[in-house]
Amino acid sequence: MGITVFAILTGLVFFFYTPRFSWVRASLRFLVGGFCFWAALVFGKRVLDEGLILGTGLSILCLAALLLLTDLLISFSCWCCEKAGAFFRKTPKVPAYVTEIWTAMERMASRKTGSLIILQRKQPLRPQMKGGMPFDAEIKADILVPLFLTTSPVHDGALVVYKGRIQTVKGILPLASLTDLAPNFGTRHRAAIGITEKTDAIALVVSEERGQISVAYRGCLVRIRDQAEFLRVVAWVLKGKNLLRLKNVDFVVTSKVLGDLE
Repeated sequence: MGITVFAILTGLVFFFYTPRFSWVRASLRFLVGGFCFWAALVFGKRVLDEGLILGTGLSILCLAALLLLTDLLISFSCWCCEKAGAFFRKTPKVPAYVTEIWTAMERMASRKTGSLIILQRKQPLRPQMKGGMPFDAEIKADILVPLFLTTSPVHDGALVVYKGRIQTVKGILPLASLTDLAPNFGTRHRAAIGITEKTDAIALVVSEERGQISVAYRGCLVRIRDQAEFLRVVAWVLKGKNLLRLKNVDFVVTSKVLGDLE
């Protein structure tokens, strides 16, 4: 009776649980083959010993349960390691206003509101920027989002952040002059790459068409997937490090940056 219940439970788990590892899934065909062999023994039980039939069936059942248990244990161990790694992983240290910028960009991305925010660092942007209106305000998501709405008179152009405050709005930046940019790059992305080619500024972009968030630095554009990646990328470039040295990011590189590495 106990073996019958065990067999039913194992079968139900296989019905409703997909093994995580490919080698376990690949072993299933051998189990099916073994089951067919065992079925042949059952149908031929008149000429075969009943103990052989039961022993073969029990062996197949134990093998199936062992494979399933192994997959479950390894999957659980991987899950525990991922959670432990996330718990002990240090959150990149960035200024508090960077988190506010992310909140604003996430809201604009969900609404597909285009925006271009420039973080000025050591090199001044004024020699490279045309126009622009002085604007002094603290950096809050509730302030940033309305500035880029199409109903705002200053939504077109770049917003410049310097020393933790909004300094300029509606700035016109130089466009990247390279010819190898992706054809779907709009004015905002070309301006983001253009200003980061000429200065040490960091450009933060939200695409109006796709709602995609990107970060540009030193002529290199990185597509951002979530907040953790955004903070990691910004923390990296705020230290002045080469963006191409940062691992596990989805970036588009211009020929100028590649040329600098040669």
